[in-house]
Amino acid sequence: MKKIFSFILFVSVAFIPLKLTLSQSHWSRLNSPVNVELRNCFFINSNTGWFSGENGTIIKTTNGGNILEVQNSGISLNIEDIFFIDHMTGWALAWEIFPDSTSFPGTIILKTSDGGNVWTKSMYPDTNNYMKTVFFHDANNGFIGGVPSSILRTTDSGQNWIPAQIDSNLIFLLPVNKIKFINQQTGYACGGFRDIAGVVWVTTNSGFTWQGQEIAPEPLFDIDIIFPHKALISGGDLEFGSSLARTVDTGANWFYDTLGVFGLATGISARNPAEIWITGSYSQKFLLSQDSGFVWKSIYTPDSVALFDIDFPDSLIGFTCGAGGAIFKYDRTSSAINETDNSILPDAFRLMQNYPNPFNPETIIKFEIIESGNVTLIVYDAAGKEVRNLVSKFLNAGSYSEIFSADELPSGIYFYKLTLDTEKTVSGKLSETRKMVLIR
Repeated sequence: MKKIFSFILFVSVAFIPLKLTLSQSHWSRLNSPVNVELRNCFFINSNTGWFSGENGTIIKTTNGGNILEVQNSGISLNIEDIFFIDHMTGWALAWEIFPDSTSFPGTIILKTSDGGNVWTKSMYPDTNNYMKTVFFHDANNGFIGGVPSSILRTTDSGQNWIPAQIDSNLIFLLPVNKIKFINQQTGYACGGFRDIAGVVWVTTNSGFTWQGQEIAPEPLFDIDIIFPHKALISGGDLEFGSSLARTVDTGANWFYDTLGVFGLATGISARNPAEIWITGSYSQKFLLSQDSGFVWKSIYTPDSVALFDIDFPDSLIGFTCGAGGAIFKYDRTSSAINETDNSILPDAFRLMQNYPNPFNPETIIKFEIIESGNVTLIVYDAAGKEVRNLVSKFLNAGSYSEIFSADELPSGIYFYKLTLDTEKTVSGKLSETRKMVLIR
């Protein structure tokens, strides 16, 4: 196994410190029914989701956070992870470290089949393993992972757990912190240990075997899959700060960046393919990228609260949770879906280089307009023929992104042109053109 530093390209990351007010950043605090630390949030859509954390706390909402209902988990231990496949069936994990005379140490697996009204409890039988993450494809087929370096699969809804084959090398025994799948065949797991290594495991055969790569010097905590070929993983430690790993080729290669901000990057979620949010935990900051993870802004969290997890079920609605039972909601339902966070108005007219470039079949085009006006974004082939009109409407000043899908187009060079036509005399009519390459 090669060390990361022998084959990973380090990409520079620019950071812009920024403090936003609560109203400016589109986050509003919800009326939480608890004051314990909440570590996890999981939403199946913009209305229905769950929060979990200390003392066996599980909270559910079915109306986008307007009502937050505490569910009876039946335990008083900290919930390590929670996962649902739909509005009825879900699982949660907890650790029994100091058992009484009626139990034994190990992992408690909670399951519900009625949306969390009733949770049934079972123990994972190996007392030497503590499970930290759970993922299910459907009601029968799922995975759990944890300490030490354990990934197990089930085909009978957790009645039996079968150890997956993990390649044994120097990263053996390191904790698995998160598991996520792209599809039934391909999935990622991440983990590691402070000052030793950050590790990514990849499976391409439905989780039967996992190949590990040491890609970072510090542990990795959460995974967000942006496209089938692209994933981002957040991590870091308190001494060296937050970090990010990315792949753009389904895990064949990984690129690792240190982000230069104190705190653990414990949660990551994309509002859209261009706009990525990370919770910085004890730093009491969000990390925000509006260009698919290359340039990052450090933003103070609302009320300067430590936040640990974040989930955007769609591009308009998001949720985050953390210390003292804090729950916040992000709401842009009155804004365009492809609009980025325009609480930070641009200072110039800009058309950014598309990413990825070259691309196949999709790429992201980001642009900024300093004034409101009629905007067009048009793609042309090398002969100057219009092949796609991506934008043709009035837009307010702000930052935007569009996904260009070239499924039906042949390989070649294409050009995209942004035009802003405003009635104001300050700028008049502005335009800019860039080149991109489609490779099949």
